Amino acid sequence: MTARIGRRVMMTMLLATGCASSGCGTTNQGGVPTGDAGAAGGASGSAGGEPATGGASPSGAAGTAAAVAGSYGTGTAGGSGGSSGGATSSAGAGGGGAGGGAGTTWLMPPSFPPALAPPAGATVKLHAHAVGAQIYTCTASGGTNADGGAGADAGATTYAWVFKAPDAKLYDSSGTQVGTHGAGPSWTWRDGSVANAAKVAELNAPAADAISWLLLRVTSTSGAGVLSDATYVQRLNTAGGRAPATGCDATTVGTDTPSGYSADYYFYVGGGASTWLTAPEVPSDIAAPTDVRLAVHDHAIGMQIYNCAASGGAGTTTYAWTFKAPDALLYDMNFAPVAMHGAGPSWTASDGSSVVAPEIARVDAPRADAVPWLLLKELSTTGPGVFSEIAFVQRINTSGGVAPTTGCDASTVNTLLRVPYSADYYFYVSINQL
Repeated sequence: MTARIGRRVMMTMLLATGCASSGCGTTNQGGVPTGDAGAAGGASGSAGGEPATGGASPSGAAGTAAAVAGSYGTGTAGGSGGSSGGATSSAGAGGGGAGGGAGTTWLMPPSFPPALAPPAGATVKLHAHAVGAQIYTCTASGGTNADGGAGADAGATTYAWVFKAPDAKLYDSSGTQVGTHGAGPSWTWRDGSVANAAKVAELNAPAADAISWLLLRVTSTSGAGVLSDATYVQRLNTAGGRAPATGCDATTVGTDTPSGYSADYYFYVGGGASTWLTAPEVPSDIAAPTDVRLAVHDHAIGMQIYNCAASGGAGTTTYAWTFKAPDALLYDMNFAPVAMHGAGPSWTASDGSSVVAPEIARVDAPRADAVPWLLLKELSTTGPGVFSEIAFVQRINTSGGVAPTTGCDASTVNTLLRVPYSADYYFYVSINQL
């Protein structure tokens, strides 16, 4: 079991570092399967054009937690002109000012995949539309032999555009510039406050020619201003920004090139370190007993697995997706993978301890497209470790994971469907065990 955790944690860490510390590189190249995406949503209205067409809800079989951006992306409307954008390139982005809301308020993000949902307690405080460029440097690699020389046995030199930094202006809903976005990645507001962040999740953008969508965790802030309490940042509605496919060779090594892009950045407050171990407010039906104490809080990103099952006899046969098991990785407040969640339901920490806890109560999630919130009671534990004394578990802040209403029939019976979801799990111990 520990070996399985190690392999999955390593895969997750590789995904999380695929865009370097900047968190703003090209679309994920980690080789994660994309699953059956829905219709792609439109890019944000970087040029002040018409509203983008909404993407379809997921209906086909999904791949992994990092594989469903194409099923989302309702898009946003273009701005009404606004200030001029940043540099443009062959990507064709740049242009108009702030992106507006397509049937939504300015502070309401578009539909996004569950993997990009911030942890419980985080709420949107600010939204800025960015117009500018992603900067790439032409880099050479290879061309040396085992001794570091360039002899006959030296490998061939290869050249590629490598992401360096973003360079963009930030605009509010009226098209007024309110800040800048640069290396780090960092965001600087006009009041002098600065937020620095690190990427924690990345998914392919619905638009094939756009850089990826991101969830970033704020690692530090400075200045007394609107960004001083930021905890998470989402990059959504991207357009353009991909690295050029050509133009990097021996004659251009070391040179930089801008690739025009636009994106919407949503800044969240709450849900950070200061409140990570604060018991959440939940409906009374799934409230934890009064004789327990919150011991562990983990954020889960993964899949709800469903099986296409047939029922009925010689008469009419009916088919429906039935829940089989969860399959998710759990992360701590720094988004380091610390446990896995599987059938049982069970949770297994990286220290080898585990808890099995069946459901005892549920309530509908606030979001119609999310699996229910749950209260679960410990059936058995193994240890020693962080899960060895867990008595109750809450699942809240769910996103996604609901079984589709179509696609299960005689041709797909006994096949499995993996539906992306995220959630927060709160683990309680009895105060009598402390």
